[in-house]
Amino acid sequence: MVEQFGGNDAKMRRLVMYWGATVLLYLLCLSILWVEVESGAAARRPVWWLTVLAVAGHLLFYGLIRLSKYLNLTPAQLSVYQGRFAIFCTVAGYSMMGPLRGASLVILLVILVFCAFTLEAKKTHSLCVFAIILLGCTMASMKYTVPQLFNAKTELIHFTLSGSALLVVALLTGQLSELRARLKAQKAELIEALAHIQLLAERDDLTLLPNRRYMSDLLGREECRRKNDSGAACLVMLDIDWFKKINDTYGHFAGDDVLRRFAEEGRLQLRSDDVLARWGGEEFLLYLRETRLEVARTVIERLREQIASLRFDCCGAHFGVTFSAGLIELLPDEPMDAGIRRADALLYRAKAEGRNRVLAEHAVAAKREMPATCAPGSPAAARGIIECAGGLAP
Repeated sequence: MVEQFGGNDAKMRRLVMYWGATVLLYLLCLSILWVEVESGAAARRPVWWLTVLAVAGHLLFYGLIRLSKYLNLTPAQLSVYQGRFAIFCTVAGYSMMGPLRGASLVILLVILVFCAFTLEAKKTHSLCVFAIILLGCTMASMKYTVPQLFNAKTELIHFTLSGSALLVVALLTGQLSELRARLKAQKAELIEALAHIQLLAERDDLTLLPNRRYMSDLLGREECRRKNDSGAACLVMLDIDWFKKINDTYGHFAGDDVLRRFAEEGRLQLRSDDVLARWGGEEFLLYLRETRLEVARTVIERLREQIASLRFDCCGAHFGVTFSAGLIELLPDEPMDAGIRRADALLYRAKAEGRNRVLAEHAVAAKREMPATCAPGSPAAARGIIECAGGLAP
């Protein structure tokens, strides 16, 4: 029932649940009032108008709750309005009841406790003051409106007890509100800290790229997804050429700068769906989702040309960098580990054949035609490998 009245929004369902609880409380109080009417202890007409007011008010508040997003009403604002309305109805009902009306003042305490869940301490205290002032004015006016029910001694006792109880409850609920606010702030800080820790666990500090842990988890999820989706995907293992020589010649700060610049260019040159991760040292792994080999080659060559055009300055010396890469298209149902091993083998072959090049291996099982650049019978065609050194093969 709560889902029917509150919709799919959890916050809205909670507000509607609170509203439903107040409806039940009002029904109980109004039932007692009507029992008083039937027994002759309360006048029928005032109770009738109070009943109409209570029903209309609750329907109005239900509408305000459902439309609160469009009316920019916060839960705290709704609680203040509902709290004042409930206090007014309770005090009005008190003035209409018979000798046992003092028991109805307990409802005022319940109202304050309800409001404490969403209100700050100051607003809870203001509701308490409102209730005490309204109750005092109502009791004083009863001498003239319902003299047959008025007894100065009884009203003084009721006012003293209810006022004292309201003040105590207001102080306690105020402290509860402050405690809840502190817990909420601590929860937000904890969530932010956990998000930061998660980011640190998944990002490389130097390059700010995803690290090996993140990439391994991603490839694990992609492997499960590919079991139900046979779309193409490619893996590329990249390694910066002569990186140890750069560190030995220019120092580790220069090496760090190379890694950072490489990562920056990767973010700029690659597509939004491509995932480039630092796999270890100067080695990077690139995953291209829903991508055929020819498209992946174009992407990698664009990145290779851009990296080759960079110039680095260190202590008056100028140098450039290149990288080598092994590119494979994953076979249907091929484990990611097997694909990484194939890409890594191609990378080492690219290193052995002169560096600054991309070696790409066709997914033979896909039964696609070999590009015309690999003549039938050539060694490259025999092993399904296309070599691209210094640019795309003509």
